[in-house]
Order: sequence, then structure tokens, then C-alpha cells
Amino acid sequence: RDARAAMFDRASARARRAKKYGQPIYAGAWLDDRTALLAGGGGKKSSGIPNRILIASCERGPHGTTLADAEAWTHTDEDAPQRLAVHPGREHVVCAFGGTLGVFRARRGANDGANDGASSSGTNGEARWTIESCASALGLPNRVHVTPDEREIKCAAFDAEGARLALGLESGEVKILAWPSLEVEKELGAHEKGAVTDIAWAPDGDGLLTTSAENATASNIGRGAAVWSVERGERVLTLFDESIVKKSGVRNVVFRGAAYGRGTNASTSVAWTGVNLDGEGWVVKWDVATWKVISKARVFKSEPISGFAVNAQGTLIAVGSSEGEVKVVDAQKFTLIKPVKKAHMIFVTTMAWNPKGNVVLSGSADASALATKIEKQSWTLRLVLWFTVFVMLIVGWITLLSTIFPDPLARALEEGDYARAAQAVADYFSETKIPAATLETIEDAVAGVSARDEL
Repeated sequence: RDARAAMFDRASARARRAKKYGQPIYAGAWLDDRTALLAGGGGKKSSGIPNRILIASCERGPHGTTLADAEAWTHTDEDAPQRLAVHPGREHVVCAFGGTLGVFRARRGANDGANDGASSSGTNGEARWTIESCASALGLPNRVHVTPDEREIKCAAFDAEGARLALGLESGEVKILAWPSLEVEKELGAHEKGAVTDIAWAPDGDGLLTTSAENATASNIGRGAAVWSVERGERVLTLFDESIVKKSGVRNVVFRGAAYGRGTNASTSVAWTGVNLDGEGWVVKWDVATWKVISKARVFKSEPISGFAVNAQGTLIAVGSSEGEVKVVDAQKFTLIKPVKKAHMIFVTTMAWNPKGNVVLSGSADASALATKIEKQSWTLRLVLWFTVFVMLIVGWITLLSTIFPDPLARALEEGDYARAAQAVADYFSETKIPAATLETIEDAVAGVSARDEL
């Protein structure tokens, strides 16, 4: 028992930058670049753990960027929030509770002391966030039933215009809902053998990319990740590339995470997926014109990916593991940008980038959330470093010349008299009887240097 307690204490110390909120965190999103939205809970009241959607801001602390205490929240009775989708207008929030949906409004303004079912830590007169149900204002019931038997909703995403909401269900079904009515507009079909784990809209607003928990080995072609046409209302193709499963003996290939973005130049489009190969976490980049793999890289050697997010700029990928680790990699080259060991004590449940694309939010069922900021490398610093190296090379070259050649050259270089330095070099080679052609070449080169005194 003592050994287990010590292990727990060590894990707690490593996760000191993560903020605890007193409830398992199942979903995360952003209202703006500094304000995070978190949701989760314990389900039935008998658990003693609250079910809440809460708002917390990022702040700069001694250990870097951290999340503050919750400044506003709303309780969701006995329904534990599972997924969040923020409307592009950044005011309305759709929350999935198992097989139903609820709609909330998050706003910032002066605290007038009113509650309206929401709570806040702000004082009267202080500008603060509030979040509360707005279903009745939109003519909706408190909970919208997507399916008659309340099949669980596993992921949700708005299109760029905010006119449609795509849902992925535990049954493998993919549905398109109209906003704000939340009526089913189209049913695209279903993955046959597993829940939809992530869903992403294509830039053209017609395509959808989904990933599924079904096993997608070479013997199970037709499972895994799929591309859908919303206009045609059907599956276009299933992603499969032999290079992903070329490792001999792979028994489990499970896709986890989906996103679209730009390639290395503005004219190309790519997509990214996470994939777990026998418990190893990989990220894969696809060419959307051919749906062939462009590149792939292993991000976790002995841990599967449990959280995945690509920033809106298409420059950074964040992945979370089943052991609570978080990594940020370059989205184009897959080079490691920032690892966060033991960011959480147990598996990562949710990841989301802020609109600016420089802070990633991660949450876990251990009731913790973490904001990881990626500092942009300064070009000024790069120039200073390169200039320093350049000066050191010049100093080293002058020192070498001063050592090899006689004192007159050293004195001439110190005084900046390049003509006299050239003559000293010429005299030196003349004394050592260097061939005339070589001597002329050396004199011409040194004369060229003397003609550029401004350097």
C-alpha cells in the first residue's frame, strides 16, 4: 500500500501543472484564445460527483501557461456531458449527453448578480463569463433526442459556416443535423463493426472524414477510416494503404482522430489521422487527391493514442496517450515539438487547440485539464545565432592566418589594411617559390577582398 501511495505521489508531482476540477473531464473546447470550455461528471447524483460544463481561463504562472479555477459553470442534473461542439460564432455550445443533445449559450459581460441556473465566481460589476441553457430560446426541448433509442453520440463537429452539425454514433452511424433546429437532415450510412471515434469536415463543406473503432487490418478491408459525400449522402471510399500495416504480424489497426488542412503549400490539401498499430500510436498524413499516404510517424512506442487534435492552421498535431502523456509534433514533418511526460495521471480523454493554434487543451478522467502553450521561435533569435556563428568563423579564420603567415600579415589584418595584407601573403608565397599561375590566382582573390572594405 505504501509503495502504491508513493507511486501516486510521484505521478501527482509530475502532473502538478494540470488543474483539478473535481469531476472527470470528457470533453474540451475553446470560446476564444484564452478561454477554455470543459465538461464531464459522475453521472447519477448517487456518485457524489457533479455533472457540469465549466469555463476556465488561461493565465501565465511561474511554471508557464496554466488553467485558472473555473469562473463559470452550469450543472446538467444527472446527465454527464460527453462531447462538446462550439458553433463558429463562439456563443452557442452543443453538448452531447449519451444519446441526447443540449444547447447552451456562453457570454461575457458584467455580473449583475442574476443566476438563471448558472453559477459564477465573479463579483457584482465584474466582467465575467456565464453559461446557461438556451434551448427554450431556440424553440428546442431541454434535451434533443437524435435517435428513438438514444444511441450514444461519440463525436460532433460543425461545418465552417455553422449551418450543419455532423454526428458520429456508437453504432457506427454518421448523421447530419441542421442548425439550429437540430433536425436530422441526412443519414450517410454507418461503419459496420465499431463506434465512430472522430469526425472532420472537408474544406469544401461537402466531404466528411470519419474514423472508427473497428479493426482495419488487411483482412478487414472496408473498415477503419472512411470518406463521405454529404451531397450524395453516401460513403465515397474507405481509407487503406498497405504501407500502414506492412509491419508483419499486425493484428489490430484502429484509427483514432481525423482532421483536414493544407499541405506544404497553399494549393494542396491533406488529411491527418491517428492510428494505433498493436498498441503503438502513429500519425498519418494523406493526400486527399488520391487518398494515398504521404508520410507517417510513430509518436508512442508502447501506448495507443487516446486523444488527437490538429490546429486550424494545419501546422501542429497534438496527441494524448492512454498513459496520460501529451506530445505536440510538426504537422508536416512529424518532428517532435514538445513532449509533456505524465501530463495526466491516467488516459487522455479530449484534446482541442485554441483558435490561434498555439495552446492545446487536454483533459483526463482523473479530473484534470492542462493547457500547453507552444512558443513560436523568434526569427530575431535565429538571426542573432547565425550572426554569432559567422563572426566566430571569421575570427577563427583570421587567427589561423595569423598563425600560419608571418607577423606583417597579422598587423595588417588588425589594422584593416587589406592591401598590405595581400602584399604580405604575396611576399610569403614568393619566398616559398609557389608557381606563378597559383600566385596570380591568390593575388586576384585577395585583391577582391580588399575591394570590399565595407564588409
